[in-house]
Amino acid sequence: MCLGIPMQVVEIDGAFAWCEGRGRRERLNALLLEEVAVGDWVYAVLGQAREKLTTDRVNEISLALDGLAAAMQGETDLDKYFPDLLSSK
Repeated sequence: MCLGIPMQVVEIDGAFAWCEGRGRRERLNALLLEEVAVGDWVYAVLGQAREKLTTDRVNEISLALDGLAAAMQGETDLDKYFPDLLSSK
């Protein structure tokens, strides 16, 4: 199973974008996106920038990833990490 993470573009290098997010810096292939600019947020999966993200979506994904990390550490009260799921009830 692969999980993607949100990363912010900090530099463009031809068809590649240097991105930072969640404590990582990575060179991503950006050919799947029409256009990417410094400051854009992208969804990074296996070295690829798969889609551009809004700030709201970045926050939602980041919170869910925080929830996953908390669950792996044994935390059981995870509702605060998934407010979008709770609001749909």
